[in-house]
Amino acid sequence: MLSGRVALVTGGASGIGRAIAVRLAQEGVHLCILSLSRERVRLLPDELKYFASLGELEQTRQAAEQHGVRCLALEGDVSVTADVARMVATTLEKLGRVDVLVNNAATSCVHSVLGHEDESFLRVLKVNLFGPYLCAKAVLPHMLAGKWGRIISIASTSAHVGAANYSAYTASKHGLLGFSRSLALEVAPHQITVNTISPASVETPSTPLHIGKWAEQAGLSPAEMRQRWVNDYPQKRFILPEEIAALVVYLCQDEARGINGEDIRVTTGAMW
Repeated sequence: MLSGRVALVTGGASGIGRAIAVRLAQEGVHLCILSLSRERVRLLPDELKYFASLGELEQTRQAAEQHGVRCLALEGDVSVTADVARMVATTLEKLGRVDVLVNNAATSCVHSVLGHEDESFLRVLKVNLFGPYLCAKAVLPHMLAGKWGRIISIASTSAHVGAANYSAYTASKHGLLGFSRSLALEVAPHQITVNTISPASVETPSTPLHIGKWAEQAGLSPAEMRQRWVNDYPQKRFILPEEIAALVVYLCQDEARGINGEDIRVTTGAMW
């Protein structure tokens, strides 16, 4: 039973994060969702990321609370130590505990290594890898005190294979996988599990941005590029955010306590 637990979900205002937050709320989990809003962010060269608005953050909070739980909605950046500390402190003050951390916030950049902006490369590493490190470091004392915890990070198939012009994103997700496996061994004796989920392409607000970029480079229309992507998957479709959310809920269950240091791929059967 998850009812009464408290979860932190980063990047929780839209896409996969929103689906996870609402699904956990359905299980009776109280929440704190963190999202870097489009009102605050400064997009860097070649960065491909949909940033939700403060209005969308509030809508997600309301959607979660419709299930009878409390939900805090905070604006912040997972790669900023002060923002992470504020998220955890506010959660403890308002909700009293931290049981689950879902590292979902991420960004990406499409560019060849030659000519890549250093600031853009570092931004991807800071959000996708340093951010989960900061969040895990901040919540672990409380999970250790409670002798129970779940840390789940959303990785990618890019955590397993390379992709031309995706060096920053691919490096960050490979790093996230290694970090999670190492941390899993550190905390295993304390009834805390650490796992990653590696989905293929997911239907999120960021997906059209990526399709458009690759279509432009290939000289195709976005519709043609989307179909090319879909054809790469055995089920001829993209993953739905709700599928990832359901897996997160399972990994939080006591029945999943033996799953630790694992990466679970959700690819409709693709072997890469």
